[in-house]
Amino acid sequence: MRKVCIQVEQSLGERLRQLLIEEELLDIEFPITKKNDLLFFPLRYEIPESQLSKFTHISKELKLVEKELEPFNRKPPDLVTALEGKLPVPLIESIPHSLDIIGEIAVVELDTPVTPYESVIGEAIMEVNSRVTTVYVKEGGITGIRRIRPLRLIAGKAQATTIHTEYGVQLAIDVTQTYFSPRLGTEHDRVTGLIQPNEVLVDMFTGVGPFALLAANRQPVTVYAIDINNQAIKCLEKSLTLNRLTGRIIPLVGDVRNIVQERLVGVADRVIMNLPHDAFSYLDVAAIATKKRGGTIHFYGITSQTQSLEMLSAEVLAQLTNQGYKATIQKSRIVRPSAPHENQVVLDLQVIPE
Repeated sequence: MRKVCIQVEQSLGERLRQLLIEEELLDIEFPITKKNDLLFFPLRYEIPESQLSKFTHISKELKLVEKELEPFNRKPPDLVTALEGKLPVPLIESIPHSLDIIGEIAVVELDTPVTPYESVIGEAIMEVNSRVTTVYVKEGGITGIRRIRPLRLIAGKAQATTIHTEYGVQLAIDVTQTYFSPRLGTEHDRVTGLIQPNEVLVDMFTGVGPFALLAANRQPVTVYAIDINNQAIKCLEKSLTLNRLTGRIIPLVGDVRNIVQERLVGVADRVIMNLPHDAFSYLDVAAIATKKRGGTIHFYGITSQTQSLEMLSAEVLAQLTNQGYKATIQKSRIVRPSAPHENQVVLDLQVIPE
């Protein structure tokens, strides 16, 4: 659009800019442009030539000129603001208040009332989050041994692969073929911060390898990273080419029970069991992977209204005792809510064969 601007020599531009701000004349919705050695300051409204006289102490060469300018594309501060006037007012309460941003991809969960407006919501998510170029909506829970959640594209580019950065480590991820939650970043950081140099780790359900990669980035360790999902291991292998690691990661595809029993009995100083709904049934595998002198197990589980953290802790300790191990809980904590009335929790266990 056509905007009236004040033309000034570039060397005097900053002095004029400050005065225009003081006079509340500078239109900050439009860019200051440059041509050769001249700057053009857009004005909020047209002024007469005579009004330039108050700026002549800066330069007697000031001119009023018209320029064709486009306003800045200022993004809205939040999703509610971005959707004002685009959704019926009663539905504003049903728009998502949180979403997962994985690299350039956003994954969102929508309540049924707003699904007719999913593409509008997807476009608004990209408007608010300038680095997001693709938006998927969740179409169900995480299912199967490969831990895949069904997703459907609702806005942006049709891409499923991205590079996500977590604590300085680059993670290659395919959101449609692998499991990854950016909400576990704090837990990845916490656990890998406990690891000592030269430890041997068994990451039993590694997925795309966030625990393994952060550990090997921070310490000279050896990590056996296991997953039955070959696409997850392919992502991990790609991540190995993206990062210069201090430690070593050995990716292994297959059933964790078979792999541990065949080649990893008694090797681990530390075992990570991030499979909250099913980890209990693999406690025996985690225990035999630890060294003869014992080791640490990071056990992830789910608590609910019918099973408290104390109840889960007692069951885990009893199970390890039955398997011939003396176990103590060094730390227990809620990691995050995982569903209504459910929490993902972690038990940091010290186990020693009796």
